[in-house]
Amino acid sequence: MKSQLRPDSYARHTLERYTGSSVEQFGSYVLLCNFPRYIDDYTAMTKGEIQLGHWSVVHDPQNDISIINYGVGSPSAGIVMHCLSYLDHLECVLMLGMCGGIDDELEVGDILIPSASIRDEGTSRHYLPKDVPALPQFWINRICEEMIIKELDKTPKSGIMLTTDYRMWEFDDEFIEYILKHRIMAIDMELSTLFSVGYALDVPTGSLMLVSDLPLKKGGIKSKDSAEEIFHAYTAQHLKVGVKILKEIKARKKKRKKRGDESDTDV
Repeated sequence: MKSQLRPDSYARHTLERYTGSSVEQFGSYVLLCNFPRYIDDYTAMTKGEIQLGHWSVVHDPQNDISIINYGVGSPSAGIVMHCLSYLDHLECVLMLGMCGGIDDELEVGDILIPSASIRDEGTSRHYLPKDVPALPQFWINRICEEMIIKELDKTPKSGIMLTTDYRMWEFDDEFIEYILKHRIMAIDMELSTLFSVGYALDVPTGSLMLVSDLPLKKGGIKSKDSAEEIFHAYTAQHLKVGVKILKEIKARKKKRKKRGDESDTDV
């Protein structure tokens, strides 16, 4: 009779099956994304090799970074975060996501640093009580803001997002009324799950979101053609900034360890 898997071994086995990688290959710093374009761009950037399972991944051992395209939706987000939490050397996770801009001041191509995300999806409730907010690590947000100002010479927008598993919400007037009433800045399908599972399982998690469409404006819903335009115009920059953020976090952690300070609050 085969021995029963423990939660830690099951999570590691799942990560290996879904990525086609061994757990030893994963970097201490992980980028998450939803689209193959990010994987392709990172492969070109690092001269790395794409490894395929149910998801796709590229490992960059020189910089101690791995990037995973885990697909779309909160269940996949929950699985990838739960599995990553069992990596012994994991330092932090940064989501490079796309979102629909709701706030009137947002434009396609803007980078948004979420300060929280409302949990309108079904996965995070398995990890946190429903009244617990989904929040990133604020020290990661601080570094994200500093690096965007440095690299792009602009101050990124920040605000509350909404994460939903309702894919066709754009045609539901009642749902739209809820979004407007609660002054939601942008909407996506994974973020509150990532934040909730990260908090529950002690994985420092942050996000850098790219506004890919403006679904409440006339003609603003993302189409097949406009999606390709977004990939061509903005994803390389989005990825580049995300990588620099992880490198900065790594450098600050190294300095902190030299000082003998084990706290993350001043990274």
